[in-house]
Amino acid sequence: MKANVAPIVRAHYRTLVDADRGRALAADYLVFVGAPLAVFVGTWLGGVNVPTGASVGLLTVAGVLSAFLFGVVLQVAERASEWADSDPEPGPATSRRAILLGQISANAGYASLVCIVTCAAFVVVSVSPHTSPALVSAIGLGLATHLVLVLFMVLARVFKITQERLVEARAGSSVARLSRRRAS
Repeated sequence: MKANVAPIVRAHYRTLVDADRGRALAADYLVFVGAPLAVFVGTWLGGVNVPTGASVGLLTVAGVLSAFLFGVVLQVAERASEWADSDPEPGPATSRRAILLGQISANAGYASLVCIVTCAAFVVVSVSPHTSPALVSAIGLGLATHLVLVLFMVLARVFKITQERLVEARAGSSVARLSRRRAS
């Protein structure tokens, strides 16, 4: 089925691993699954109802973020295609870059999916008379918490790539050194 988003979800959760050992990190699961679940349970049991106006605002933010993140996924796909077409030199640096591009794609795609589901929850909340049902409010707030955490992770990954590339540029990247050697 072409609309199957399970591969995106699986790819995102595969990024929750220790880079050195390749093992799942319990702390990541605790934060990315446990914290939103705690918000969901706490707000549901507390009977929290998101007011209609607030749900419309949250719906708007989630919708804009979803469109933006979809654009990020498209840009990463374009960059990855251009890079692959340039026939990069095989090696650890190339592998590292491919892994990070794949992780950013998975995380941004997953974040866009979470935005879409969050939007659906806040649509239900916003069309409910006066205040929303506590269960749907709790779902929306739990998803919003999850979304914020995933966005922090995407930002951290993009920052990491940027810093690595800047260090390589300052030190003279291995590709540039290789090109200079070939030219001599």
